[in-house]
Amino acid sequence: MTIDEIIEMMEELLDNSSAVPFSNKKMIDCEQMRDYIDNIRLSLPSEIKKAKETETNKDAIIAEANAEADRIRKEADGYVENAKEKAKEIVSEGEITRQAKEYAAQLIRQAQEEADGIIAQANSKEADIRAALTESLNRSLSEAQSVLQKNLDDVTSTIEAVEKLNAKPAETVEES
Repeated sequence: MTIDEIIEMMEELLDNSSAVPFSNKKMIDCEQMRDYIDNIRLSLPSEIKKAKETETNKDAIIAEANAEADRIRKEADGYVENAKEKAKEIVSEGEITRQAKEYAAQLIRQAQEEADGIIAQANSKEADIRAALTESLNRSLSEAQSVLQKNLDDVTSTIEAVEKLNAKPAETVEES
C-alpha cells in the first residue's frame, strides 16, 4: 500500500466520521487512525529506498558514460597511431615524401577532429545524464518531503482533535 493510498483512506475516515453536535468537530476511530499511521511508517522506508536507487542509478550511468569516453579516447589514439604509421610507410624522396606528410597530417587532423567530436559528445551526454538524474533525484526527494510534511501535519491535527475530544467530557463533568 502506497503512502498516497493510506492518506486517501485517512481522509475518508475523517470525511465519514460523526460530527460532534453544535461544533465543527468530528469523532474518529482512533484505532483505525493509528493503523493508518503505522502503515505510513511502514511505507516510508520504500520511499527512501526509491530515492537511494535513483542515486545509485545516477552513479552507474555516469560510470558507464566515463567508461565509454575512455573507450572512445583510446580508439581515437589508435586512429592517430595508425595515421602516423601510414605516414612512415609512405615516406620517400621528394614529392612522394611531401604528399605523404600532407596525407598523414590530414589523417591526423581528421582523427583528432573525430576524437574531439566524440569526446565532446560523451562529455555532453554525461552532463545531460547528470542534470537529468540530479533533477529526478531532487524531484523525488522533494515529493517525499512534501508527503512526509503533509502526513506529519495530518497526524498532528488528528492528535490535537483527539486530545480536544478527550478533554471535553472531563470539562463537562467538572462543570456539573
